[in-house]
Formats: sequence, structure tokens, C-alpha cells
Amino acid sequence: IVGIPVVEVAVAAQQAGIKYIGMRNEQAACYAAQAIGYLTGKAGVCLVVSGPGLLHTIGGLANAQSNCWPVLVIGGSSDQDQEGMGAFQECPQVESCRLYCKYSARPPRIDTIPYHVSKAIKCTTYGRPGAAYLDFPGNILSGTVDESQIVHLPRCPSPPVCLASHDSISKATALLAEAQRPLVVVGKGAAYAGAENQVQKFLEKTGLPFLPTPMGKGVVSDDHHQCVAAARSRALLEADVILLLGARLNWILHFGRPPRYAQDVKFIHVDVCAEEFHNSVTGNTVLWGDLKMVCEQLLDAVPAKLVDLQSSWWSRLQEKAQANISINETCPP
Repeated sequence: IVGIPVVEVAVAAQQAGIKYIGMRNEQAACYAAQAIGYLTGKAGVCLVVSGPGLLHTIGGLANAQSNCWPVLVIGGSSDQDQEGMGAFQECPQVESCRLYCKYSARPPRIDTIPYHVSKAIKCTTYGRPGAAYLDFPGNILSGTVDESQIVHLPRCPSPPVCLASHDSISKATALLAEAQRPLVVVGKGAAYAGAENQVQKFLEKTGLPFLPTPMGKGVVSDDHHQCVAAARSRALLEADVILLLGARLNWILHFGRPPRYAQDVKFIHVDVCAEEFHNSVTGNTVLWGDLKMVCEQLLDAVPAKLVDLQSSWWSRLQEKAQANISINETCPP
């Protein structure tokens, strides 16, 4: 339920034809908006009231920032000339959100609103996607300005796309070709990039076994004959070269460290965020770029078959997968 001082913003948005979904709680609204952002690749927007309304979204902002989902929260706040005087639902909102956002700001004047909106939207989708917050005091929302002072900015361009370097592609393909027990891990970044076709073509051309992270499920079906999710622990432990497609070596993948992995395992890491490289372990090769485009590069560079489906590596994985499936089938529903 939207209230003071953003009622007029909600009304204006609907009059402008913006799809408006009213929700009963700000926390749920923020989670819904970031889900929209993740599914569309464009920032979902959440409009909330000041004070407790904004504070209810902070858990959602932190979740979006951690999961790399684009969301923009717009919050109303008390008039600027009432700051520190005990205004209605007064709260240090910009400061409260800054820890959980890529960008948190309050436009100081009406004519600066287009700049801050444009910057916030860019921050949510450029590089590693994430959260942004814009704070609008009541006096800004109810104020007026001469239209000649407004700088009308063009629509925010789509995020720039970059390719991995030629040298890094060559190193990655050489590592995969030399591997005795290679493995591909398909992560959330592959899903966000919309790289389903590219990833499946790469896997089928090379014959590499793969497993998805929880948020990487669906990029390639778990029913695909090259999926070894049922033998996940063995695959991670025994692999000598692992290609990470938009997957972070965080707790979900046991940080890439022994005893879950071999001591001498080599990692090839594909990610749009350079800061993610060499995080918990040092990668042997990093491919910095848009995952869909990097998969195209790898697809062009790799030989037709890297792993024979009759190899001992495939046999061990299939044997373990079938054993685990059989155990699961004997368990009561």
C-alpha cells in the first residue's frame, strides 16, 4: 500500500502506462521486483514510502546485490528542510541503503532527477548486476521547475558487451584439450546471460560432462545425457580441469578447495565481473566477458570432441550417478 509522500508518483506511473502491481508489504514487493529484473535483464522497480517502508526493503536489496539481480528501489522521504527535526517517518535512508547497493543517492534538485535515474538504472545492469536506491524528499516530489532547466536524457543504452581476449581463449581450449577428467559447471550467470543455446552447443560439440548450480538449472536440461548432477560430489572431487560458466566459487561450490576438490585441480573461470576472479582460489585461466559471447568464442575454438562417451572418466561418472539414482529410488516418498 503506497502512502505519503509517493502517492502521486504511483498515480503518475499508472497514467504514463507503466505496469503497476500493488502489494501489501514492501519486503515482498522488493523481492518480486528483483525477480522481474533477473528474468528480464532489466531493472525491476519497487516504489515504497519513507521510514519503515524503506527499511522493509533492505533485506531485499541485500539479496539482490548478493545474487546479482537488477532492482531499483525508489523511496519517499521527509522534506529536506525538516531533516533532524523529527519529521514524519524520518530516517537516514540513503545511508541505510548504501551498504547494500551499487548506487544510493538523493537528487538534490528536481532538474537533477533524470541524471540520477539514468545512473541508477545503468548501475543495476552494467557489469555485475545489482541493486540501486533513489531517495525522493517530499518537497522534491511536490515541487516545480521550469521545463527549460530539465535535461532530457536518451533511453539508457543496453549494457556493453565484451569478448574474452584471444590469448585467454587459446589457454582455455589448450587446458580442456589436455585434461583427462574435465568438467563444466553451469551457473546462474549462464541463465542471466540467456546463453542456453550457446552452452548446449558447446557441451554437445565437446562431449564434456556438466553439472548445474541450483540457479543454473534449466540452462541445459538435467535430463540431458551429459548431465552428471547425480554424481556431483565425485565429479567435483576427481575432475582435473573445471570450466566455470557464470558460477562463483562460493559456499555452493565449496569455495573450490580440498577436500571437496583435488589438490591440483585447474579452474577456467568465465564471468562478467573481473573482481570475481581469483577470489577463493587462484584460477589458471580467466575469461572476462559476456558469457553468451564467450561461449561462442569457445565453440569456435575447441575441437569437435574433447571427451569420448566411452572413456573411463565417463564410465566412473555414469556408474556413480546410477548408484545414487538407485539409492534415491528406494527411499520412501
